[in-house]
Amino acid sequence: MKLPFAISRRLAALAAALFVVAVAFIVVMVVIIRGAKPPLPQITAYAHGKAITVSPYQYCTFNLADCKQGSIAQLDVPAGYPLQLSLPSEISKAPWRIIMSYVRPDGAMIIKERYYASNEASAVTVESDTNPAWQLAGVEIQIPSAVVDESGIPRVRGIWSIKTA
Repeated sequence: MKLPFAISRRLAALAAALFVVAVAFIVVMVVIIRGAKPPLPQITAYAHGKAITVSPYQYCTFNLADCKQGSIAQLDVPAGYPLQLSLPSEISKAPWRIIMSYVRPDGAMIIKERYYASNEASAVTVESDTNPAWQLAGVEIQIPSAVVDESGIPRVRGIWSIKTA
């Protein structure tokens, strides 16, 4: 069956219009994807049956030219229970440190820290001190920048902060 010329012309015009719309859609998507900034690195924290994703409290470019502020994450960790942290490669492939804050039964605050070399660990377990029972109050993961202070110590460019008590 042969379609009349007018109908064939309309179908051809419709097909051409659909093709132009599809090409335009693809071009727009490519431009959007190319211009998208990569997401900021996130830590996964797990304690006492609950897991959360932790976005940076602060995250800057390597030379501290552009910084983004976030918020402190909250994950309850009862005294005597561990906190497990899983780190993305953006952190674990760099030198980094963890700062742990504990509260003793008498209310005194105790700060401990540990430094990790590049590629040393992509996951860590923060144990609670059980004798005496110290309550883990919070942890911070920090990565250095290329900027150093007057003492030659690198300034922090990324901080992931978790309040645990």
